[in-house]
Amino acid sequence: MKCHIVVLITLWGASTATFAQSSVTLYGVADDSITYTNNQSGHAAYQTFSGGLGGSKFGLLGHEDLGGGLAAVFRLESGFDMNSGKLGYNGRMFGRQSYMGLASDRYGTLTLGRQYDFMVTNLQSLTSAQLFGGSLTSHAGDVDGVWGTYPVSNTAKYVSPTFHGMSAGALYSFGGVPGAIGTSQQVGFGLNYARGPLHVGAAFLQVNNPAVARFDGAGGATPGAAFANPVASPIYSGYATARTMRTFGAGANYVLGTTTLGAVYTNTSFHNAVATASTAFAGSATIASYEAFVAHSFTPAIIGGITYDYTSGREAHYNQVGAGAQYVFSKRTFTYLVAAWQHASGTDSTGHAAVADLTYLTPSSTANQVAVRIGIRHNF
Repeated sequence: MKCHIVVLITLWGASTATFAQSSVTLYGVADDSITYTNNQSGHAAYQTFSGGLGGSKFGLLGHEDLGGGLAAVFRLESGFDMNSGKLGYNGRMFGRQSYMGLASDRYGTLTLGRQYDFMVTNLQSLTSAQLFGGSLTSHAGDVDGVWGTYPVSNTAKYVSPTFHGMSAGALYSFGGVPGAIGTSQQVGFGLNYARGPLHVGAAFLQVNNPAVARFDGAGGATPGAAFANPVASPIYSGYATARTMRTFGAGANYVLGTTTLGAVYTNTSFHNAVATASTAFAGSATIASYEAFVAHSFTPAIIGGITYDYTSGREAHYNQVGAGAQYVFSKRTFTYLVAAWQHASGTDSTGHAAVADLTYLTPSSTANQVAVRIGIRHNF
């Protein structure tokens, strides 16, 4: 009798494997450019720049149909520098994303691993940076993380099915410290609505001990002690010792024929920062960014846009203007041109006169910085 049962189970498993549909897709982006900057640490610079319109990457995307509208899914995605071949994200093999989970047509998707929070998934597509500007038109220093500088590790993330254009989600990142469950934990929520010409997104993220949990530092900050600051941008490096960081934002796009109008607002607050031997600031600070842009498809092959971004810090202000254009060679390949200017005023997070600091470039030695980038991007 037991032999018959084993044979039946084996045949059932073989039959299931025969009819289940599964796939693994290799995909990626190769993006490289040449960038001119009028001032980086006091000097003009010409440099190659990988990922000017979005990081160069390759990945594996897996999907297995389990039946009844349920599927097993996974993604392994690596970021790399086109010009050096080095891995990004502090040398991680799959630093951009590495997660797996279950996706249901009826109940939504639950994934576990390293993945993007809702500031990225719900707001990035609504920005000029995503549509035509890349990192040069992202919010000052990417302090809000919308450009995707900081994926979240150790995360459980749930996204609901879409109902009448609306979806919602939540995530929790485990702190992983025995006896102190709240240390380095992250909590986030998101709402998304897309129907007809209107697309609206909103997101929230709270990070405990951001120096470690968000900025990938080696350790937390102790008052008066030495602190290896993991943040390079003076726009917010002085606040990296905060005990808690909270970011929320909302944005909207409206499509009128071949023209897209967009606006995005984000607010990033640092709470209970401590003064250390290398950082003077103690207390709380808030940085808010306001963005408005217009993008237009002049022909099926040519698109362009202009954008304005204003970022207000505790005692500093950053005005930023950018423009970008793309020429599409094929469904997979296009070339792009982006220019941006940023002007800073006031006192930055380090207590010094604010200097311009376009995202991912070395800060200027003055209040102004101009950059022009020309590049090519291929999707595979």
